[in-house]
Amino acid sequence: MNEILYDAGETEMINPSNEQFQLHNHDEYELYMFLEGNSTYVVEEKSYSLLPDDMIVIRKQEMHRVFHNGPAKYRRIVLSVSPSFFGKYGCAEYENAFCSNNSGNKISSKLVRSSGLYDAVMRLKKYSDNFSVLHTAIADSIMIEILYLINKISLFETADRINLPIKNVINYINNNFTGEIKLDMLCSRFYISKYHLCRIFKEATGLTVQGYIRQKRLTLANELLREGKSLTDAAMLAGFGDYSSFYRAYVKRCGKNPRSYASVTENR
Repeated sequence: MNEILYDAGETEMINPSNEQFQLHNHDEYELYMFLEGNSTYVVEEKSYSLLPDDMIVIRKQEMHRVFHNGPAKYRRIVLSVSPSFFGKYGCAEYENAFCSNNSGNKISSKLVRSSGLYDAVMRLKKYSDNFSVLHTAIADSIMIEILYLINKISLFETADRINLPIKNVINYINNNFTGEIKLDMLCSRFYISKYHLCRIFKEATGLTVQGYIRQKRLTLANELLREGKSLTDAAMLAGFGDYSSFYRAYVKRCGKNPRSYASVTENR
């Protein structure tokens, strides 16, 4: 089975509901270009207001979601790129823009247009028949151009708002999720009540604290499976206490047995 090195698609919704857009992450890099709506984009603890043609660069495993501030027609284009793409097409240096988790995520609409990014994305849409025919010579070359243009941009915009208490908690979880993390320990460490932490964490991310930790562990487990680890080893290394906990979390999140994922990776 051949690995999908990149994908693209456009979404249009008349009356989107925030319940349809949950905080999640990917093993791939993602380029999100906002076209229309009344929306804010959340990446980890950072929030970005959106104007038409703004682009959000989402790095591997960063938790993210769109949040709709009110009823409005919503349109966006999303390009996803596997880390394997850069080696396959001999452009490893273009991955640099995706490797710093300390910088911002937003490229303003003004810069998206002046840099040529907007034109490149529209050409990819045109020559791929509205993103339905990708992985052709012309589509591949335009995708490389898009990554080149992003890598040329040295300054990404910082967030409009950062929830500092949540930032500290998320940073701690991101650095320690393979070990045991309990809610009482987080409350004690960051001098915050359990009720308050649960409330503001849910408001900021759309997930419970334990739901966020499970998602981070599942993402790492999938990455370890792709590297050839066994299901049991991947589960333990990702921070699940036992295989049954991993199994329940995987089925709840993905709706299928994790062995089906492992068999796919083995046949690649």
